[in-house]
Amino acid sequence: MAGEPDGITPGTGSRDKPDPVPIPVAPMGRGFWAVMILVGVLILLIIYAQVQGVTRPVPVNLTGTSWLLTYYGNDGGTLVPVMNGTEVTISFGHDNGTSLGGYSGCNRYSYAYTVSNLTLVLTKRVTTTMTCGAPGVMQLESTYMHDLEITSGIRFRNGHLFLYDTADRPLLIFEQKTS
Repeated sequence: MAGEPDGITPGTGSRDKPDPVPIPVAPMGRGFWAVMILVGVLILLIIYAQVQGVTRPVPVNLTGTSWLLTYYGNDGGTLVPVMNGTEVTISFGHDNGTSLGGYSGCNRYSYAYTVSNLTLVLTKRVTTTMTCGAPGVMQLESTYMHDLEITSGIRFRNGHLFLYDTADRPLLIFEQKTS
């Protein structure tokens, strides 16, 4: 209509507003997909490394090291934590085949030992024969010494020493002593 400003609809008094135009989303570029592939490969490598650590234990030189028992297998085969205030240790001599020994909660013990292909062989057991009155200590010591006697496999993983029986079930778990 003549004399009306552009964009005003007769009878409404307002300007026509164009419909909003959607802004297209930028397509994922090559850089984005390259990063996603690298993240995927990294995740697969982490998973693979964890599986390899479980299925292929890393041999470690144990000579001259000392360890503190954290878990032991009870009579039912369940791993249980060592009770607070009880210290059970194992130390490896400075030469393979020399001595392995420690403190079993009440008594001292030692063995001659060899480690070959992740197999631990103990011979020549020597122990003291003290009796302790603290509740549960003698039972722990008896179970520990039994588990030690039936140990055949030895592995090191994540800063812990694992001793296994012939069926590859964990019997004893130690953490390295810092002092």
